[in-house]
Amino acid sequence: MTTIAKNNVIATTTRRSRAVKLKTGSCEQTAPKKFLFQLRALDNEYGVSEETFSRLMQELDLNQTELVHKALRYLARDVLPSYPLDNGPLTDIQHASITKMSGMEITEEDLDSPLFK
Repeated sequence: MTTIAKNNVIATTTRRSRAVKLKTGSCEQTAPKKFLFQLRALDNEYGVSEETFSRLMQELDLNQTELVHKALRYLARDVLPSYPLDNGPLTDIQHASITKMSGMEITEEDLDSPLFK
């Protein structure tokens, strides 16, 4: 890996072919996409400086690629839902059906109770 100090860009110096042959057959599978990663001059909400990036690599004993993947994995875990999306909010008919099956009648007054806050 090479660091280009002027722009704080980390880039690989060697290139590999995009297509790789599978061991099980002659079919070709495309390799994962690559991208350049530009560091910030100063740490902020949307980026880190070269100093912070280097300190993280040392602390976690990871290379540049592993560190970026680990950070993105944490972000994905925090932001993306871990369950399939449902059909949206319940309809009035579904609410009525659930209320009927539960055997409980909850009024608007009950919702003011500290139990529901």
